Amino acid sequence: NLAMIVLFTGFSFTSCGEEEEPTSTIDPVINPQEWVTDEYTGTTFTDLDSRGMVMHIDTTYNQPLIISKNEQGLLMLTYPNWTDHQGMSYGDFQILPLEAIATTDGVILQGICTDSLYKAGTGHPATLRATGVIKGEGTHKQADLTLNIDLVVSPKMTLKFTLKYEGFNL
Repeated sequence: NLAMIVLFTGFSFTSCGEEEEPTSTIDPVINPQEWVTDEYTGTTFTDLDSRGMVMHIDTTYNQPLIISKNEQGLLMLTYPNWTDHQGMSYGDFQILPLEAIATTDGVILQGICTDSLYKAGTGHPATLRATGVIKGEGTHKQADLTLNIDLVVSPKMTLKFTLKYEGFNL
């Protein structure tokens, strides 16, 4: 009888340990691409690297940022009417495709693409990158993203912009 009690006690400890599962702050995120798809309103802080000299630009831009899917179902980030530190508008830029990975802390976003940004009718080749995380509880989401723009303005000069975006969904 003592052997039977020890045997059953061992099984009960094993089954208790198997039932515990980690919890997520964004639980349940069934599809991270669907969960992050939204319009965010926030502030952008900018740093500019010109020929190795980095300057923090104090101007803050209150900007919407849209994460959506295109016609092919690929996730993309759209930053409407990007304007540089001198007030020159380059129009909208998009980072496509964008990868969304669910973690226990939030959904990690990352993407890189090349495109032309336009200023005064002239296209400038640019490499666009996005990294960051979207966190939240239920329908309330917060976006903390870094957007990098390597803008080729001449064969000898590439301006490197780092945009720190902090926003909330509407």
